[in-house]
Amino acid sequence: MRVAEIDFETYSEAGYYFDPVKDKWRAPDGFPQGKAGLQSIGAPAYAEHPSTELLKLSYNLKDGKGPQLWSPGDPAPTDLFTYIAQEGLIEAWNSSFEFLIWHHVCVGRMGWPPLPLNQLRCAMAKGAAWGLPGALAKAAQVLDAPEKKDPRGDALIRKLCIPKQPTKKDRSLRRTPETHPQEFKQLGEYCIQDIKAEESISSMTPDLSAEELELWLLDQRINTRGVYIDPKGLSDCIEVVRQAREQYSAELIQITGIPDITINKLAQLRDWLLEWGFETPSLDKIHVAAALERTDLPPEVYRVLQIRVALGSAGVKKLAAIERTISSDDRLRALFQYCGARQTGRWAGRGAQPQNLTTGGPEVCRCGTCGRTRWVGLSICLRCLSTESKPAEWGVEAAEIALEAIASRNLRVVEALWGDATDAVAGCLRSLFSAAPGHELICSDYSAIEAVVLAELAGESWRQEVFRTHGKIYEMSAAKISGVPFEEFTQYKEETGSHHPLRKKIGKVAELASGYGGWINAWLQFGAGEFMNEAEIKNNVLLWRAASPMIVEFWGGQWRKHPDRWEWTQELHGLEGAAISAILSPGQCFGYRGIRYKVSGDVLYCCLLSGRTLQYHKPRLYPGETPFGKPIQCITFEGWNSDSTKGPVGWMRRETYGGKLCENVVQATARDILGHAMSNVEKAGYPIVLHVHDEIVSEVKAGAGSIEEFESIMGDLPEWCKDWPVKASGGWRGRRYRKD
Repeated sequence: MRVAEIDFETYSEAGYYFDPVKDKWRAPDGFPQGKAGLQSIGAPAYAEHPSTELLKLSYNLKDGKGPQLWSPGDPAPTDLFTYIAQEGLIEAWNSSFEFLIWHHVCVGRMGWPPLPLNQLRCAMAKGAAWGLPGALAKAAQVLDAPEKKDPRGDALIRKLCIPKQPTKKDRSLRRTPETHPQEFKQLGEYCIQDIKAEESISSMTPDLSAEELELWLLDQRINTRGVYIDPKGLSDCIEVVRQAREQYSAELIQITGIPDITINKLAQLRDWLLEWGFETPSLDKIHVAAALERTDLPPEVYRVLQIRVALGSAGVKKLAAIERTISSDDRLRALFQYCGARQTGRWAGRGAQPQNLTTGGPEVCRCGTCGRTRWVGLSICLRCLSTESKPAEWGVEAAEIALEAIASRNLRVVEALWGDATDAVAGCLRSLFSAAPGHELICSDYSAIEAVVLAELAGESWRQEVFRTHGKIYEMSAAKISGVPFEEFTQYKEETGSHHPLRKKIGKVAELASGYGGWINAWLQFGAGEFMNEAEIKNNVLLWRAASPMIVEFWGGQWRKHPDRWEWTQELHGLEGAAISAILSPGQCFGYRGIRYKVSGDVLYCCLLSGRTLQYHKPRLYPGETPFGKPIQCITFEGWNSDSTKGPVGWMRRETYGGKLCENVVQATARDILGHAMSNVEKAGYPIVLHVHDEIVSEVKAGAGSIEEFESIMGDLPEWCKDWPVKASGGWRGRRYRKD
C-alpha cells in the first residue's frame, strides 16, 4: 500500500521566558531543573503556542519524484494537498507531533486543508510494537538501517528551532534564513534525511495488524481528545503551593542561615544536617520519611526535613506538570504512549502521568453526627460542631471539601483546616481530572485482572473457581498458606466489619509478590517485613508455591525435583523451557498451554492467545547454575530498559527467566483484554478520556449512558477468553475522577 512520508521542523518560543533583568531566555519558574521548550510543555501546548511556526516540511509521496522540501515563501505543496484529499495515507515518526503542527499551524494559521487523523500512520508506533526504542536515531542504530538520522540535527535544532540568547555584538533573539542561510539549508537537508531514515526503519519493521492499527488510531483519538482539568481548582491549588513554596523556602533559609539554600541543593542540605549530627545516605523520599519517624531529631532538623518533603513531593511536581502542559481549552492531552512498555505492549503514562496519581491525602475522619469528612487534626466538625467522629479514608468527598478550603487561596486557612497544605493539594490532584461542564465521567475497572489471567493461563483450578464465585483471592490465598479455614475469614468480617488480619499480613502480600516467581525480596518490597522475618517469609513463599503448582509449572524451568526425594531430573518445561527450546532450534515452534515461542530472523517471538506477538531481539543463551548448583542456560536478549534500578535506561542486553516470561505474558494478555474493551466502549458512544491497566474512564453528556451498560460492554470479552471470569465491577459516575 502506498504510504507517503512526512516530517516537520519548527521554531517556537513555547516553554521559554525572556527575562529582561538577566537579559536572557530561560525556563519559566517551576519548570523541572530549568528545562525549557518542547520537552517540558509537551507537543499539544507547543503546537498551539502563537510563536510556533513551520520552518521546513519534507515529504515523499512515493510517486517517483522522490523527497520534496517546502520552506516558508515557497508555493503551497498542492501535490501533497491533492494526495491528502484523495485519502492518501501519511506516515511520520511520532506522527502525533506532525498532526498537531498541521492542525494548529498549517490549518489554523496558514490556511492549508485539514489532515484527517485516520489517514495518519506512525513508524515509531510500529517500532514500539516490535520492541524498538522510541528515538529515531537509536532505532536506526539498533536495526543498522541503511539510512540513518543526520548527526547534524541536534546542533541545528538548538541553533535554529529555539530562541537565541542575545549578546553584546548581536542583540537578535532568533536566527533566520536571512541571517543564517547556510544553516537553514542544512536544516532542509536534515529534514529530508529524517524521512529517508523513517522510511528505512518502517520498511524493516512489521506493520501493525488490523486490530492493533485500530487500537493505535483509538489511542490517537484519546490523546487528541484529552481530559478536562478543573480550571478553578487548578488555579487555586497552584496559588496555595506558590504561597507554601515562598513561605517554606524563607523558613528554610531562616533555620539554616544559608541565604541561597533550596530543597534541591542537596550538598548544602547534607552539610548543614551533618552540623546537627544527622547523617543519611540519601535525601530521597524513602530515607527522609524514615528519618521523620524518629523521635530523637532536633526540632530544626525535623522541620527542615518536613520542608524537603513538602516542597519536593510528587504531588507538587505533578501539579506543575499539569500547569505546564495543559492546553488553552483546559484539557490535558497526549497522556498515553502506545506500547510504551515495550515488553508487553501496555500503555505508558506521559506528561502529568495519570497512571500514578496520588490516591491518598491528609488523614481524615467522618463526623459521627452529620457524616461530613474532616482532617483528623480538627477536633470539631465545622458543619454541626459535633466532636463525635469515626474512621474514614481519603476519597473524592474529602477532596471536594479540601478544594473548598483551597479556594480561599490562603495558605494559613488551608493549614488550619488540613494540616500540611502540600499534602492536601496532592490529595486533590486526582479530583482535578474532571468532566467538562455539562458532562459526567463514567468509569469501571476489571477486578484483579492479572490474577484472573494468571489463573486461567496456568490452569490453576482452585483459583479459577475463586474468581468464578466469591472472588476473595486474598482470603483464600491466606487460608491455603496459613491453614486457617477460609470460613473463618468470612466469619471474622461479618462479626467485626473488618478484614481478618491474615488477609493483609499473608494473603495480599503473597498474591502481589509471588505470582511471577518472586522470592524473599519480592515479599519484602510489598511490606512483608512488617509482619515476619526472612525465615518466615521463605516458608510462606514455599507454601504459596506448593498451593499453586500449576502456576509454578507455567513459569517452567530446566530441572524438576522428585516429589518425594531430593532428586532432580533435567527437563525443559513450561514457558522457560519453551523459550529455550525455541532459541536452540530456530524456525521451530514450541509452546505451553497455548503460548508459543519461535525464533525467526534473530528475534524470539512469543505468540499470545490473542494472536499478538511479543519480541525478544537477538536472543542468546549462556551457561549458569541454579542456587543448588545445577547447570542451566540463562536467557538474554536485547531490549529497551525503562527501569533505572535494573541498569541504565536504554537499549541493552537483558536477562529473563520463567517468572519474568510469565509476567510479560500475563500483563500483555491483560492489556489485550483492556484494548478490546476500549474499542467496544468507544464504538458504543462512550468517548474515552483516561485509561489505566485495568480501568477505563469515559466522558459523556450529563445523564447519558449508564454504569450497567458500560460494564456490560467491558464484560464482552474476546473469543479467545470468552469464558474467563474477567469482570468489570465497582463502576461509578460523577464530575471528578476518583479511586474507589
